[in-house]
Amino acid sequence: MSKVKLASVGLGWWGEVLANAALDSGEAEIVSCFARGEEGRNAFAATFGCKSPSSFDELLADPDVQGVLIATSHQSHRPLIEQAAAAGKAIFVEKPFTLDVEDGAAAVRAAEEAGVILQVGHQRRRAPAERRMKAMLDSGELGELEAVHGVQCKPNGYKMPDTAWRWDADQSPLGSMTSLAVHKVDSMLYLAGPVESVFCFTRPGREVSIDEMTAVALQFESGAVGTILTSFFTPGINELTLFGTKASAYATNDATTLSVQSVDGSEREAIELPVLDPIVDQIRAFAQAIRGEAEVEVDGRAGLAVVAVLEAAVKSAESGEAVSIADLM
Repeated sequence: MSKVKLASVGLGWWGEVLANAALDSGEAEIVSCFARGEEGRNAFAATFGCKSPSSFDELLADPDVQGVLIATSHQSHRPLIEQAAAAGKAIFVEKPFTLDVEDGAAAVRAAEEAGVILQVGHQRRRAPAERRMKAMLDSGELGELEAVHGVQCKPNGYKMPDTAWRWDADQSPLGSMTSLAVHKVDSMLYLAGPVESVFCFTRPGREVSIDEMTAVALQFESGAVGTILTSFFTPGINELTLFGTKASAYATNDATTLSVQSVDGSEREAIELPVLDPIVDQIRAFAQAIRGEAEVEVDGRAGLAVVAVLEAAVKSAESGEAVSIADLM
């Protein structure tokens, strides 16, 4: 099996995480990298033993590069995807896909018209607990899904440097909802199906430039309802709960542990799960798709569905009214 040759674009902390995941997958290697800063470029290239072209165009012109891993700021995703698609490169882009439906739809069109692979980095659905939850829903073990609730908080607000892009309200609408809890949106779409409408409350920053806490209510097309809570200013927690007519399932500890409680039981029963790194798993899947061995699970259209919920939440917070997904799409 030949390893897929990838290039890293955006060489910060998460860019290194994705590059290391590519190596850990055993199915890909990093052959090139690009970021605007020459010093960072050269340091990354030295770490991974890859080329460091001085422009994105030069990187895309390299015939050795089969695909790109994009881990840049959200607002840059559309133009980078359009350029990579025009160059015929497979694309992996970190979440959120874009910040609004217009840019997301344009990026999807660019990839589809060019006939290139486009995968969005929503890896948390690959976590063992979420995979098991999906199987339990599909088998009827949980009964009919009534509601889903997610909490994703991380106290990054107390340690982010003043220059961090996450302090920019344009890059981080609804605060941690944009860069953190969109994972919960993808998980809920995966488990509960399409969203019909969205309502959002948010607590604006009192001494900070971004929202402190965001609460989102979802109405699914199935009739089920959902809620998401997220903040950069409270203790770290990452949980997801499915409430079914036969049983409820509780994923905790970043979806590495799972328990179930039946409607006639008073205790939660722990479910044994395999050990899996979802970040490595998603890059492995990207490499397999490039080789034609698998279909992309979280493609551009799946990423666009998440963006629609995010944009609807932003509009709802501004208007104080529920926003229909159909009106955005």
